[in-house]
Amino acid sequence: AGEVILFRPPARALEIERRNDVERALRRGSRAPPDRTSERRRDVFVKRVVAGPGDVVEVRDRVVLVNGEARADAFASTAPQYAYGPETVPAGCLFVLGDNRNRSFDSHSWGPLPAENVVGHVILRYWPLERFGVVEH
Repeated sequence: AGEVILFRPPARALEIERRNDVERALRRGSRAPPDRTSERRRDVFVKRVVAGPGDVVEVRDRVVLVNGEARADAFASTAPQYAYGPETVPAGCLFVLGDNRNRSFDSHSWGPLPAENVVGHVILRYWPLERFGVVEH
């Protein structure tokens, strides 16, 4: 846990993203935007692994808990202001969160990530330039 990975978005994330796009357009009185789900399947997300198969994840009182223990969130830019779980990460899956906990579209929104969607590991940050360097895990 703590490793930063690259992955293709799971189908559930794309479904939720599409539904949100349509709902936003309707609230503004606009037509629904074109469905770009097939294009988005090729996109790559970057998130931090918080838990693995068999771990129980919960977010409560602004704290991420893994197996009942508070997870050190030195990488998080803000404490989460949402609740999640408790939920057990299924076999073959990972639970990922963005470091910007409250603005990240991640496992707290769409559930566990199938490990088969992982395409790489982040080792170097090049943007923004002032944060250029090796990524801490």
